Parts: sequence; C-alpha cells; structure tokens
Amino acid sequence: MLSDIQLVKLAKEGHLNAFESLITKYKDKVFNIAFSFTSNYSESDDITQNVFLKVYSNLDSFEEKSAFSTWLYRISVNECYNGLKKRKKNTVSLETEVKNKDDISLKDVLADPNANVEQNSISAETQSMIRKALLELPEKYRMIVTLRDIEDISYEEIAQIMKISDAKVKVWLFRARNKLKSIIKI
Repeated sequence: MLSDIQLVKLAKEGHLNAFESLITKYKDKVFNIAFSFTSNYSESDDITQNVFLKVYSNLDSFEEKSAFSTWLYRISVNECYNGLKKRKKNTVSLETEVKNKDDISLKDVLADPNANVEQNSISAETQSMIRKALLELPEKYRMIVTLRDIEDISYEEIAQIMKISDAKVKVWLFRARNKLKSIIKI
C-alpha cells in the first residue's frame, strides 16, 4: 500500500487512481468533521465534495512539509467555517433539558452516523441531543472536540490544523468538554 505522500506525488503527475485512493481513505473523516458542524447529511456531503474539489485543484500547492492529512483537515475546517458563515442565521438551540446517563463516548455516538442504534445501545434521542449540544458550542470548541474526541487526531496535529499552540489545544479541549457537559447536563 502506498503512503499518502506517494499517492500525492502520483496524483500531481495526473494519476486519478492515486487521488481516488486518497478520497477513499479520508472521505469518512472529512464527512464526520462536516457532520459535527452541520448535523445535516446533505450539507455534510456538499462540504465533503467541496473539500476534495479544493484539494484536487490545489494539489500542486501542497508542499509536503506537513502530513497530507493535516493539510486536508485544514481545508476541511475552512470549508466548515465557510458553510457556517452561510447559514449563521439558523442556529440550533436546546429547548428542553435532557439528561444523559449513558456511559458512552462522543466517538461512539457520532463517528458513524449510519451505525445501528440498537446494536450500540444508543438511542436516537441521545444521538440527536449530543449533536444539538455540539452545535451549541462555539465553532473553535466544536472543531477541537470533533478532531480530538471523534477523529482521534493528536494534539500536535490539531495545533497545526487550527494554527494554535499545543497548550491552547489542551485548554480549549478542556473548556469545550466542560461546556458540552453543562449543555447536556451530564
């Protein structure tokens, strides 16, 4: 199996199969990032498509100084922010107080939106509540939680993606988790 850098080099040379391999490898992660922002399948699909169109059209500008995934996630974050700016008028608010007593992780709930709810013992109501709570977080906190808790990206890579220090990543993640807990009333 070829590395990301090898696939990028081949894609830069015009090998579409190499670029398709990159899409296959990263499309679910990009979709999950978008979905954590929009909580809408259609919008997340659109963002995912836009991300890969931008990646393809700007592939020559990728200088291979950082990991391809870091560059891809940075583009994904930017596309999410652009999408949020377009729909800023329609913010979601929690109207009812719902308590979550399940001992589950965010990744269990949100990483696979097509997962069988009964198999995972996670109710659709719980999934919906957590997605709505994520939308209540400020954008920077939502992105930190998505990248770390859902996508399992390292603190160092998140710092590169968001262009902040490792220490700030940890502080924002701590604050984001606490705010999420208070919204959900855990």
